[in-house]
Amino acid sequence: MSMVSHLHQLFDPETCQSYIHRLRWKDRPLQCPRCQSHNVGPWGIYHAQPGLKRYRCKEKGCKRTFNDLTGTLLDGSKRSVMHWILATFLLCLSCSSRRIARELGVHVRTGYRWCWWLRNAALSYEIGRQVDGTVEADELYHTAGHKGQAKQGGTKSLGRTPRGRRKKREPGRGHDDKDRPAIIAWVSRQGGVVIHATRDFTVKTVQKAADIAMQRGSRLFTDSAGSYQALTGYLHEYVNHTKKEYARGDVHENRVECLFSLLKPYLRVFRGLSKTNLPGYVGFFQFLRNFYQLTAFEQAEMIVYAALDPAIASQARKGDFVRCLDHFDLLQSPIN
Repeated sequence: MSMVSHLHQLFDPETCQSYIHRLRWKDRPLQCPRCQSHNVGPWGIYHAQPGLKRYRCKEKGCKRTFNDLTGTLLDGSKRSVMHWILATFLLCLSCSSRRIARELGVHVRTGYRWCWWLRNAALSYEIGRQVDGTVEADELYHTAGHKGQAKQGGTKSLGRTPRGRRKKREPGRGHDDKDRPAIIAWVSRQGGVVIHATRDFTVKTVQKAADIAMQRGSRLFTDSAGSYQALTGYLHEYVNHTKKEYARGDVHENRVECLFSLLKPYLRVFRGLSKTNLPGYVGFFQFLRNFYQLTAFEQAEMIVYAALDPAIASQARKGDFVRCLDHFDLLQSPIN
């Protein structure tokens, strides 16, 4: 039995529609989504959708009707608003798309598509984020292959039941060609996190990631990896782990190590990732960490608020935000 059937006594579709109405027009003027005219008025109700308000544009050249969901991610959905709110809340609790689909009683593909759209809406808050002050950096190599996708991109057709065996790791540093792309994290001690999914860990890649993530002149603490030592434009100090040096005064990278201790179990929930999925999942984790002081309810409200913005919704459907965060061309298809 789905979760929705147990929660129908807590809140009903009409209550959810009223909440969506307040949230969409909270900081936005009530206007026609097609001609942006503010000359609108009420225009009847929907008998099949209690609580969903309907409006009509009074401009001479428009005269179109719309509602609170027109132009949003929820527009045209056959499921109620209650399903979307619960899906967003479960997404902020780091549930997988399969788990969300099972709890809501929807098809697995529907759950995946909803999570894809909602994650993209959340990434709108992370575009252009930079950290400054004292910053710690470290890298992680995460196993990610072609799960669910062909090597040239697109849908993977096996013609048989997947064997499900664990991918074997090759020796040496990780690389995209070895199905172990690098994840570089930049954690500011003043607050703020930026995480990059990259193809490799070369000097050129690390310099580009640093320029995107940090402001020039920031103080940077890392380990003794050669790619970090070649960085320019920052006040760089490092600790040498090979000599058992893990802290020297205030020079350490304990915060970024703690971040990885949270990132690893977060990614483990999804039972393996495709390389084309990695930027989207890492970007959403970055959103959760940058707003960690908020509860899951408040984080979900932020995502729903973004999903109710037609400008953000149109870009989220196409995956524009995750492409903006994919600085190292990991994406092979428009949908990660």
